[in-house]
Amino acid sequence: MRDRLAALGFPGEVIRTHVAEHLIAKCQIRPRTAWRLAADLSLDQAARHYNVVRGDAGAGMRGSRIWEYEQWPDRGVRPTLPALRILAQVYGTDFRDLLDLCDLERLPPGYLAEYHAAAAGKSGAPPGAVTTHQPQGTAVSAPPRATAAAGENVLAEAMVLTKTNVDDVQLDDLWSDMNYLGNAYAHAPPASVLRQLSLVRERVAALLKNRQRPKQTRDLYVMSAKCCAMMAWTSADLGRYGTAQELNSAAWLYYQYADDQLARRWVRTAQARVEYWAGNGAESARLAADGLAAEAGTGMADGPLILAEARGWASVQAEQRVLDAIGRWARIEDVDPTIADEDRFFNISKDRRHYMAGTSLLSVGRTDLALKELHTARQAYGALAPEHRWEVMELMIQIERARARLRLDELDGAAAELEPFLSTDVGGQPDMVRAVLKAVAAELAAPRWHRSKAARDLMDSLSSAQMSV
Repeated sequence: MRDRLAALGFPGEVIRTHVAEHLIAKCQIRPRTAWRLAADLSLDQAARHYNVVRGDAGAGMRGSRIWEYEQWPDRGVRPTLPALRILAQVYGTDFRDLLDLCDLERLPPGYLAEYHAAAAGKSGAPPGAVTTHQPQGTAVSAPPRATAAAGENVLAEAMVLTKTNVDDVQLDDLWSDMNYLGNAYAHAPPASVLRQLSLVRERVAALLKNRQRPKQTRDLYVMSAKCCAMMAWTSADLGRYGTAQELNSAAWLYYQYADDQLARRWVRTAQARVEYWAGNGAESARLAADGLAAEAGTGMADGPLILAEARGWASVQAEQRVLDAIGRWARIEDVDPTIADEDRFFNISKDRRHYMAGTSLLSVGRTDLALKELHTARQAYGALAPEHRWEVMELMIQIERARARLRLDELDGAAAELEPFLSTDVGGQPDMVRAVLKAVAAELAAPRWHRSKAARDLMDSLSSAQMSV
């Protein structure tokens, strides 16, 4: 098509426009991809041109990020307006040409307002700016030199505030990395996730040491709160409860600086979890309840915090409080907001929600109800896509089902639950796996099993599996 248009005498910019329009209309290619292809640029070439247009050849734009921009809104990352404007310069078009109807329907109101303002050709003072008009025929006298110099100094000082070491691309990259690690948590070793989270935290900390605009600083505080909370959660998986509590304390300080309610929920969720596994059940319940008091829209569902509250009370045998919490959760379970694909870390999946309900009920002696919840948890786990399954969950569900069977004097049923992984070395599994196995050992140590050879054999099997019980 380029050759045919060139043969007809069309100049380069017109050829590019025709090619882009053809790709969009005839080939059903989304606008950002179409315009890049029309400009005859690969993803990496477009990224290099982007950085040059920004005036920094070593800036942070990458071909992979441009690809993510091209996938939005179906997946990927939403491009910021500044990024779209620079890409439009690279491709030789207007930023509005890089957006189609699907994009416009998902744009934030502020972005859409700017789109309409550009389409209407509006110019002049920005919204909220004060403009003055000099009456016609009135001479404007030049200000005295001293006054002019003072004005220049004030302007120069104010302009310093516009200099920042952070841009939207860097912020998008950091959020993207945290979301990726949150999703990777389901199938990656905790130590690996923790190392990578620590690198993200170091990058955020380095940015905070320099100058940002107030909104950027607040965003970095929110990122720090979430990252430290995720690190605390993962440290607890490794049995490092002291470190986890320190990280949660840091996360809480960052939340206080940011004063962001969603960050408060993240931090309280992590704190409640760490305190529960550290053996502080009542404190865990209190922290979860405080997190629920934070109104955070649909960024994080209520279910995980309600269940964390129930589990905390269960550990201190506060049966009525457990039942009240489980009742509140059951009423919203089927209408809770869909878990956002970009943040599955704190918005725990259905199998884990029913597991938490089951263990809470089991701890206060509601064994039949607990088995129903654990059965639902197992079904929900099997229905998940493989990449979204937290493999530890399967072990935890089976172990708790075995403990429930022992409560019902069903030793054979308990052995059947444990049999699939009795030969497994769980040394690399999170600390909580060993914690629930200790609970199974406590059940087997009950007086009613003292004379049972089958119970002793089951204990021996647990020991030979190198499980710390």
